[in-house]
Amino acid sequence: MASFGIAFFARDLGQTVAGWPLNFWLAAQGSVLVFIGIVVVYAWWMNRHEAATLAGREGD
Repeated sequence: MASFGIAFFARDLGQTVAGWPLNFWLAAQGSVLVFIGIVVVYAWWMNRHEAATLAGREGD
């Protein structure tokens, strides 16, 4: 969904980042960065969930 949403509105983004048009950069890199962010948040959440689960089982 991130790549579709960015590509759909890309023509409205006329700024330049490091010599490249912002719409080109977001279409090429933005969806990859969103995916990496989702993976990082999921790993962080699962580590917390696993730690809480193991802490609850130690008392059994």
